[in-house]
Parts: sequence; structure tokens; C-alpha cells
Amino acid sequence: MKIAGMEFVVLDTETTGFDVNRGARLLEVAGVRIRDWRIVEEDFFDSLIDPGCIVPITITGLTGISNLTVKGMPPVEKVLRDFFRFVEDSILVIHNAPFDLSFLNHFGERCGLGRLSNTYIDTIEMSRSLFRRSRNNLDILLARLGIVADSRHRALGDAMATARAFLAMSEKMGKESVTRFVRK
Repeated sequence: MKIAGMEFVVLDTETTGFDVNRGARLLEVAGVRIRDWRIVEEDFFDSLIDPGCIVPITITGLTGISNLTVKGMPPVEKVLRDFFRFVEDSILVIHNAPFDLSFLNHFGERCGLGRLSNTYIDTIEMSRSLFRRSRNNLDILLARLGIVADSRHRALGDAMATARAFLAMSEKMGKESVTRFVRK
């Protein structure tokens, strides 16, 4: 796989819970484009979603997203249709990819859009490889890299922070070595 010309979309989701198989739903989806190893600040996707259920108070406490925040927001079908178009065939970059992909693929299938077939890089794998530590949550990774996140626990803020962490780790380990983290 050639590193030149790679385009990435760094994504994040906010949800009503931790397990899509136990009824948790999407609340927010965001993506930030990286082209030529730079964040394209004006090329992003960010949308709240009406989950069609009550937002748990614990999630409101963590994200600031309340029932009032999502009232009147578009349904998951519309947001995912637009988001899947936004990512197209870019390589996805996700911190804890199995979590976000479980939600995006579950609701993508439920809405008739199918699953995301993009290749992806999980920044947790990159962090484990680079720092050789067992704890690699986003807060710890950002602290290791000296990155201060804006709007932590909101999809666009976390996608932007993950993008900055991805670029910093790519620089530290050498951009050519990033291809070893690409998964299907």
C-alpha cells in the first residue's frame, strides 16, 4: 500500500450507551478529513441525531447532550446517509474502532445503507505499538502527546483530537509505517 495520496477521515461517535446490542443508539457523528498529512479544517462532518429515545442522565453528564439538545435533530437514517457519503472510500481513523464501527454498521444495516467497507486504522493499536503501554484510552494518549482537546466527549472535538494524535504518532513512528496498522 502506497502512503502517497492517502486520504483519511478521522471519525467519532457519541452514543446513549456502551453496547449497541443492548439498545444503545447513536447521538452524534463527526468526521475530520486529513489530506497530505494535514487536517483540512474546513472539510468536516458533524451532526447530532435524534436517537428516538430518552438520553440517559449519565450520558448527558459526560457529553452535555440532553433530550433538549437532540429534540428536532435529524433521524439516524438521514445523518448516516450523509455521513457515509462524506467518508466515501477514505481510510478511516478511529480511536477504539470496534466500538464506533459496531454502532455505524448496526445502524447502517438497519437503515438499508449496509456496513462501512472502508479500511481503517485504530489509533489504540498505534498507541500500543509506539508507547508499549497497556492503557491507551484517548485521554491518556492525548496526555502522552501533549495534546489539549477542545470539546472532549463531543464527536467533533474527539475526532479533531484523534486526528491530531494520529498525525503526531505518524510523525514519531514514520509515516511509511502507518500502513501496517490498516485493517479491513
